[in-house]
Amino acid sequence: MFPNYEILEMIAETPRAAVYKAYHRKNPQRLLVLKVLKAIGLSEYEQTQIRQRIEHLRVLDDPALLVPVALGVRDGVCFLTQDYFEGITLDHLREAAARLRMSDFLTMACRIARALGRAHEAGIIHGGIKPSNILVDLATLEVRLVDFIGAVDVRDLSHFIYDHNFVRGTLAYTSPEQTGRINHRLAFSSDLYSLGIVFYELLTGKLPYPSDDPLEVIHSHLAREARRVHELEPSVPAALSAIVGKLMLKQPEKRYQTAGGLLPDLTRCRDEFSAIGTVREFPWKRVWVFRPSRSSPRW
Repeated sequence: MFPNYEILEMIAETPRAAVYKAYHRKNPQRLLVLKVLKAIGLSEYEQTQIRQRIEHLRVLDDPALLVPVALGVRDGVCFLTQDYFEGITLDHLREAAARLRMSDFLTMACRIARALGRAHEAGIIHGGIKPSNILVDLATLEVRLVDFIGAVDVRDLSHFIYDHNFVRGTLAYTSPEQTGRINHRLAFSSDLYSLGIVFYELLTGKLPYPSDDPLEVIHSHLAREARRVHELEPSVPAALSAIVGKLMLKQPEKRYQTAGGLLPDLTRCRDEFSAIGTVREFPWKRVWVFRPSRSSPRW
C-alpha cells in the first residue's frame, strides 16, 4: 500500500487510525511513525486543512513535541508521517504500573508541562491531551507530546460517541468547552483541564468521572466536581492535590491559563519533595483551593 515505506510493526489501532513503525526506503536510518487515517477519501478541503495545520505546527521546534512531517495520499488512503520515539504511552504505563512513585510522577509532570508550555508559547492549542498522546521513556522519564492533528470536537464525532473506546480513551479527558455545551472558545486552558484529568488518574489510579455513558461523562465535565486527589490517595500532598483541582475547574478563566504558568508550581512540588520528602502548603495567594460542589471555590 505504501511503496516508499517499509512497515516494521503496528504500534496501535483506534477507531479512527492505525499507527505503524516504519522507515522511508531512501532513509532507513530515520525511524518514522505512519498514522493511517481510516476515513476513506478525505475531501480536497479536508486535506488542505490538515496540510495547513502541519505547516502551522512547523513553529514547534522542540524535541518533546512530535509533530507530523507530511500528509501522504495513496489510493485514496491518507496517512501522516512523523519521527519515531522509543517510549510507551501513559495509558500503557498506567496499566503496567500498579503505583507510580511520587518522584517519578513529579519529574514527568514537569516535563509534560514544559513541553505543553512550548506549544502554548507558539500559540498552539493541542486539543487532544490524553494518556495515549503522551509518550514516556521508562529509562529516562523523557516525554513526548504527539497527535497535534487530532483535536477533539464532540459535535463532529456523533458516530463515535457511543463507542466504548472513544468514551474511555478520549471523552473522559475532554474539557467542558470541547463538548459544545457551553459558550466558550477553545483556549490554552482547555489543554490544561485535560492535563488535570491525566494527572488525577495517574495519582489516584481512577478517572474523576468513571462512566461508560457518554452523556453522563459530558454532564460530569460540565457540572460535577470530582473528589479531591488527596482524599482518594492520602499519600498525595495537599498542595499537589490543589494544583490538580485548579486545573480541573469548570470555568476556563479560573484555571491556570497556560502550561507556562503551571510549570513553576509543579517545579516547586518536585524540588520540595526531592529535598524533604513532602510538599508544604503553598502561600494562600498562589494556589486555588479545590472545594466540593456544595460550596463555591475560594482562595
